[in-house]
Amino acid sequence: MSVSSHFSPIISGICTHLCSPSGIPDDILDCIPSDEILDRLAPLIGNIVFQLGIELGLSVEEIESVKVKRDRDLLAQNKEVLFTWRKDRTVKPTIRVLEQAFVNIGKGSKGLKEVVKDVDPNTLKAVETATDRIRENENRIKQDVQISQILDHMMTHLVISADDRRDIEHYPRQDDQNKELLDIVIKRREPAYSVFVDGLRNYGYEDIANDLKCDTQETSPSTTLVSAENEGLSYKNVPLYKVRLQKNYLKVITDIQHYSIVDHLISREVLSVDDGKKIESGKTPQEKNRTLMDMLLHKNERGFNEFLKALGKDSIYADLAEQIEKTEVTSTDMATFHKCLK
Repeated sequence: MSVSSHFSPIISGICTHLCSPSGIPDDILDCIPSDEILDRLAPLIGNIVFQLGIELGLSVEEIESVKVKRDRDLLAQNKEVLFTWRKDRTVKPTIRVLEQAFVNIGKGSKGLKEVVKDVDPNTLKAVETATDRIRENENRIKQDVQISQILDHMMTHLVISADDRRDIEHYPRQDDQNKELLDIVIKRREPAYSVFVDGLRNYGYEDIANDLKCDTQETSPSTTLVSAENEGLSYKNVPLYKVRLQKNYLKVITDIQHYSIVDHLISREVLSVDDGKKIESGKTPQEKNRTLMDMLLHKNERGFNEFLKALGKDSIYADLAEQIEKTEVTSTDMATFHKCLK
């Protein structure tokens, strides 16, 4: 343990009993900072990341590792130090501790006060509670939960992307896949957390879902989700065809027979013959359709349109084609989907 790590609990205790030099309310100071707060603080640190790391209790080795990992990218170094500090639960990584560290390195607390001025402490506490619930049940989730159907559910509700699913399923072991999913849920927060809990309940894990349930989910299921207008989102940076396709994810993977559809997409050069073989390698119809959907969600809008044409050519799927094409995309859908792209 470094010298600074040894004294961090003492510093934290002293800070807890002193008045904030900035006048930031105690209910904010006693919260763990969100990703957004850390992201906004990182540019304020400047080139004294080493001093900040020491003040926050990181070891010299940890700070040097950050510098090597984020070589020549000062902003990335600052973010890495802040996020590394926040992972330490030996001393609760509160905004109060962060404020004192900024004062100690000569940055004062004015910048921090500006960053947190509009923050809702209830939102921060909800995030903290949700994270704690996941950590308390992490081993059960990693060992007991088969997540394939839960991922289907989360895809349909736009809280994970096709790339997220690839990252998760890249791991051959169930416990590693589940850990990757939990890391995503913790990072995304609401509405990912609520959708994850609902997925557990829907697919046979009601006991775990009940243990994860937070009171705040009923009152503020999307507290951290900003509107698409505030994000400046539009069809230019959120591909609406992908949102429409993904909102119908469950319907597609459970309802269609893929054979003629894949044949059409190969004939139109949307998919290759090798793509068709990869789809056929799935063990069940749903696995085959998941692979097809993964490919479509990584294609351009022409691939989407050809998929709808293939569906429309079959009278059995004509209604589904129309449903997908006319699926409403709200500003909330756009903001949720965009959050997965960051």
